[in-house]
Amino acid sequence: MNKLCKYFSSVAIIAVMTVFTSCEDFLQREPQDFLSEESYFNKPSDLELFVNKFYASFKVTDVYGQYSLYSVDNNSDNQIGGSADINLVKGYKLVPASAGKKVGDWYFNNIRECNYFIETVESRINEGVLDADHGDVQHFRGENYFFRAWFYFNKLQAFGDFPIIKTVLADDTETLSKASKRAPRNEVARFILDDLSKAIELLDDGRSKNRISKSVAYLLASRVALFEGTWLKYHKGTARVPGGEGWPGSALYPDFSFNAGSVDDEINFFLDKAMSFAKPVADNVELSSNYQEMFVSTALESVDEVLLFKTYNVGTVTGHGATHYLQRTGGGSGYTRSLVESFLMNNGLPIYANGSNYQGDVKISDAVTDRDMRFQQSVLSEGDVRKVNSNGSKEYFDYPMLLLGSGWQGVSSGYQLEKWMSTDPQQALSSTAGITDCPIFRAAEAYLNYIEAAYERNGNLNATATAYWHDIRARAQVDTDFQKTIANTDLSKERDLATHSGEAQVDATLYNIRRERRSEFIAEGMRLMDLYRWRSLDKMENYIVEGYNFWDHYYTDWDGMLEEGDNISYSPENGGSKYYQPFRRSETNIAFEGYTFPQAHYLSPIPLDQFALTNSIRDDGVLYQNPGWSKIAAAPAE
Repeated sequence: MNKLCKYFSSVAIIAVMTVFTSCEDFLQREPQDFLSEESYFNKPSDLELFVNKFYASFKVTDVYGQYSLYSVDNNSDNQIGGSADINLVKGYKLVPASAGKKVGDWYFNNIRECNYFIETVESRINEGVLDADHGDVQHFRGENYFFRAWFYFNKLQAFGDFPIIKTVLADDTETLSKASKRAPRNEVARFILDDLSKAIELLDDGRSKNRISKSVAYLLASRVALFEGTWLKYHKGTARVPGGEGWPGSALYPDFSFNAGSVDDEINFFLDKAMSFAKPVADNVELSSNYQEMFVSTALESVDEVLLFKTYNVGTVTGHGATHYLQRTGGGSGYTRSLVESFLMNNGLPIYANGSNYQGDVKISDAVTDRDMRFQQSVLSEGDVRKVNSNGSKEYFDYPMLLLGSGWQGVSSGYQLEKWMSTDPQQALSSTAGITDCPIFRAAEAYLNYIEAAYERNGNLNATATAYWHDIRARAQVDTDFQKTIANTDLSKERDLATHSGEAQVDATLYNIRRERRSEFIAEGMRLMDLYRWRSLDKMENYIVEGYNFWDHYYTDWDGMLEEGDNISYSPENGGSKYYQPFRRSETNIAFEGYTFPQAHYLSPIPLDQFALTNSIRDDGVLYQNPGWSKIAAAPAE
């Protein structure tokens, strides 16, 4: 067996896969099949071809197929789909019998390929086959370090402690078993930042925004550092943090100590890193003046704020169905009442504050009046253009068609998404007709990462954070005096889970920083990650998901359309709410009594087969299960 083939069959801790599979180059074209090891990695274009396949790991067409550009946040309190999310309900998420093959699963194939790339390219450089100073060689080496960091960050979010594997492993059971030993999560995070620092040194800026750049690596490093710093802060003392009470890694690491000293020192290390990595991006990249256009454009290459995007308008790349699903009936998704009410008025006041000029929510058009422009541009309301026909005539939104089953033909909550939806009828012809670009990394995140890290680190906002916040709000056409917002915030009136971390209520400044992040990243798949790191799901108990105000106005649109037995929602007259409660249409719905989040779900369970493969069924093995999960297949969290 040659070294290449032996390498890809050498890690027994996951199921064996073929060496190279046919997969779409995420951003541009179909990759070619690779040749023998001797004829490969001999020129810079070979390096490019190898890393191309890693672009498929960005989650823009995953989970919900062709229409997932807008629906990733269905797993949170921001949006819902046609069915309840089992991650937010007790007793339905189970210990898997075997490892899956997605990026966030207990799966090492991509990491193995990154390690193989590093070792082989370094060997080629030492042999004089590749020139280490060649611009393309440096850049694609940088991309590979970026992707190893990206894959590890997905593991960190899912599992916390995780094996750090930097080399091609020998094909023997003892070596592979030892390599399966989970490293404490803070060490995994530091390893990720080391890889991203290497990527930053090697990568260029100025190439196509369909490729990783130096700025993208800075931004991901900031995200990782903020994630870990806030996770350690808000989960401190629990079994989900090394050294915390009941931490399952204590048997393997009886003398564990944090690299920086105490856990608080480690928190500060990561928060400092979050600021230092965010600043080069936020200082050098201006925000786009047109928020809405970034999500329906076919020309993102010219938009400074967008650092990386996927384009569908090249060669044989299949288009997406975002506009097809959203424009027609709503795409099976919808915003929640909680999200809608969290947006500020354009005068900077919360909706409940005196002088806010909030018009109420009897109609959706009332709810959007004088609100944050990001909200106005992200939800369809009466009078909005839904579609421009080929002859130039326009069709307007009237009222939402509710989703009465599963699937995509309707609006799950009543609040229909406008973000990601073009009015161009050509974009809606089929589920693969969409060619609007998909932003993956935006510089706005660097602004927000810095603001949050600065306040978490120092308890106040420095001049840099203040300037960034001013710019974010100015683009949203919201009064830039955020101190006015803070002074008029009543946390008892906020319907947002992020008012708390664990059992503790946060202060009004920190909450408004979190509010800003929620408003900026509406329908971009960021919400669950934030709720996890803030430990804000502890308060999700018997949490009834609500949508729009149905009973004050919109029920008349459904008069005579319902069949016997259809239960749209409990009406106020029979003890229910005037707000649409989609999961209470049937008592058999798993979320009929509301979402209740088990704290064990902050981390995913290790698949059962991994304990057998590493002889870790007993508690003295190299693998340990995550807190609250068992070593029994198909068992729910305790």
